Amino acid sequence: MTKTKLTILCILLVQTIFGQNKTDYLSKNTTDLRKDSPIITEIDFNIIGFGALHGSAKTYDAELSLISSLVEKKNLDYYIIETNYSQAYYFEEYLKTGDEKLLKELTLSFQTIVSQEGSIETFNHWKNIRALSLKYPDKQIRVIGCDVINDYDFPIKYILHLTKDNNSWKERETLKELSLQKELDFSISNKELSPIIESFVKDYLKNKDKYKELITDIDIFNHIISNINQSFEEKREREKIIFENYMFLHSKLNLSDKKQFAKYGYFHIQKEPEGNYPSFFNRLIENNVYERNSVITIMGYLTKSKVLWDKKYDKNGDYKNYTTKAGYGISDYWKEYFKGIKYLKKTKLSDLTMFKLNGENSPYSNEADLIEIKMFLKDYNTTKLKGKNTLQFIDYAILISDSKEQVPIEEMK
Repeated sequence: MTKTKLTILCILLVQTIFGQNKTDYLSKNTTDLRKDSPIITEIDFNIIGFGALHGSAKTYDAELSLISSLVEKKNLDYYIIETNYSQAYYFEEYLKTGDEKLLKELTLSFQTIVSQEGSIETFNHWKNIRALSLKYPDKQIRVIGCDVINDYDFPIKYILHLTKDNNSWKERETLKELSLQKELDFSISNKELSPIIESFVKDYLKNKDKYKELITDIDIFNHIISNINQSFEEKREREKIIFENYMFLHSKLNLSDKKQFAKYGYFHIQKEPEGNYPSFFNRLIENNVYERNSVITIMGYLTKSKVLWDKKYDKNGDYKNYTTKAGYGISDYWKEYFKGIKYLKKTKLSDLTMFKLNGENSPYSNEADLIEIKMFLKDYNTTKLKGKNTLQFIDYAILISDSKEQVPIEEMK
């Protein structure tokens, strides 16, 4: 009995010491994003990734703060978003033109990859990015995407943009007619549309020499065709495709010499795999595209917040309403939470507080706080993370508190 009591006492003592260490450390390494610009101490970075659970309104506040800081310091060349190449191209077009009809179409198209981002907040975020771009006209914000194609709308638009209007190219004329059908379901799951798109791709691949004089940028055109071709496959390895698409752009745009900011979901920007499957950012490191210390990850965590969860449609496919999630489901509940999140909550300065985790003598080099998810009576990722620590995965954290959910753009008046 005495030995058991001593063991328990030792465990409690160790937890107290480490807890005090984390609290003291975080108190000295915080930034209130409502008052100050983010402090990212790494200057020679290649790419910064910001990730969080989708569907929270204030996540965009954090993202805008990060981007604004980079633009103001002239430390941003490319803004990488979770879309395919063609969608990203037209987001950049919006920044140039301010065409809000185009922006609404893009917002709806965005949700074909990230279901919760077809929202009013997404729409307003891009209006804010445009305002930022206009404020710094000498530092144009370039937008690129390297994700899979889940929707043919903007790839078709961009194919038409990259090719000369020639009546002899019959399959192109078919795409032109499709692009004018505003109510058409352009998703890759549309079984009536897919054969038409596939016919165009097969015709082009069979007759490349015939069409090459009609194409203004062969490299980009072939890149889009390749991605459309992948959309016909029964199973796609999304993370592999993201990495391969990025490497195409890495070569095309000479990204080794450019400063990049990527907004992606939580998993994609982890620098280390939890198990055996590598993320996008981990592939950049493991394939020696960039050195580990030049890849910076900032992770967002939600507390006392809601997220947009799902849009509801009637049997005709018309929007009806939406659902939300809070607590359980977004890792902010006693049955499901990030290990060590209590220390962020204890030392936060406002509803948007940024923490530098990779500072000198950081306690986050010992355990997998903020990566390990504690679940009631279930091993979610504890075993996978054995022997690993926080700094192998991320460098900074942002605690987002009291956020409302994003609201579907269909609710916009």
